[in-house]
Formats: sequence, structure tokens, C-alpha cells
Amino acid sequence: MRGRQQLSWAGTPSLPLREARFEDVPLVLRLIEGAIDHACRDHYDSEQRRAVFLGYATNLFVDALRPFVTLVAELDGRLAAFAQLDVAAAALRALFVDPALQGRGLGRALLAAVEARARAAGCPRIRGAMSLNAVPFYERAGFRSADGPARLYGAGVRVPVAWMEKPLG
Repeated sequence: MRGRQQLSWAGTPSLPLREARFEDVPLVLRLIEGAIDHACRDHYDSEQRRAVFLGYATNLFVDALRPFVTLVAELDGRLAAFAQLDVAAAALRALFVDPALQGRGLGRALLAAVEARARAAGCPRIRGAMSLNAVPFYERAGFRSADGPARLYGAGVRVPVAWMEKPLG
């Protein structure tokens, strides 16, 4: 995908969706940090939330451009959501929505766009290590439990996750 595409969601008729650019990384990192602090606070302590954020912060400058599909959605000229797909592994690496916009359907719309790209790339399924607070979101989207390591480790901190997958056939 080159350029902009429109992403339909419940809160607005269309939302610009495009591939991330290198200069988006600082804004994406702020969005990720805010989303983690907001949405994960009831499932993870501050040390675990910080470890998850640092996991993204240490790699995102390189990962934003390749080898992954990295998408951003904008609302009123401001970054609203971010997602990252590893096509080679058929893995959803990240999906974050600005905390002020969570619960309005933007995440569902962005996930649908990611799934469409995975299907177009020939992925038979998509899987990922989902944060515990996001499990109900992914279950509603058709994801089910899958095998995978019980915990991810970041900055020497154990962070429980739920491995989930969804067939794309």
C-alpha cells in the first residue's frame, strides 16, 4: 500500500490510513506509551507496563519501515492508531489506539485492515501475543487461544500474555 487509504469506523465516515514513515516514530511511541498506561493499568503493574513500552521503543525506529507492514491512522491531522503486521510470521506485532479514542470502534476497523493485508499476502491465519486486557477485544474479533510461551520477557520483567490466533480463510 502506498499513499493514503480511507479506513471506515463507527466514529467518523472515514479515517486516513497509511504506511508509517520514519518521522512518525516519536508520535507512535507517545501513542503506545499512553495506550499502555491507560488500557493495561488494571492488568499489569508499572514495571510490567514500562517493560512492554521499552520493548517497542528499542526496536520501533528500525521496525517502522521494514520488514513489517506498519500502519497509522490519523484523525484531524493527528495520529489516532497504529498497527504492525509481520507478514512472514503471519503475526500481529502491535495494535494501539490513542487512549482518548479507545472504545469507539477504531481498533476493530484497524484490525480489519491488518487482516485484509495478511489475507492479500497469503497468510492462512494471523496470531499474536495479546496483552491480558485486550483478550476480550480479540475474542470479539474472532481470535481464539493458541499455544505459545506463557510470558514475554522485557527489560528483565515477566509480562503475562495470551497467545491467540484467527484463521483468515
